[in-house]
Amino acid sequence: MSQVIDKKLFSAIEKLNDKQKKAVLVFVGGILEEDKQEYDKWQDAGFVSEMESRYNYYKNGGKMITASEANKRIKNLLENGKK
Repeated sequence: MSQVIDKKLFSAIEKLNDKQKKAVLVFVGGILEEDKQEYDKWQDAGFVSEMESRYNYYKNGGKMITASEANKRIKNLLENGKK
């Protein structure tokens, strides 16, 4: 299947003028760049701020709940809707 697609792409590219070829290169370059970039949550200022806030809350005596209690709360929200 890939060979068929490759042949069709090469055939189509051969028919393009220079301006169209540049547009294709820009498009393909964008796709390749998107694939290269991975989201690093630790470079996201909002994420880091939220994690620091949560850490400080618990460090300063904030109440934690068990996984069981969290599951009960989630189940209750799903059954009764958010109030």
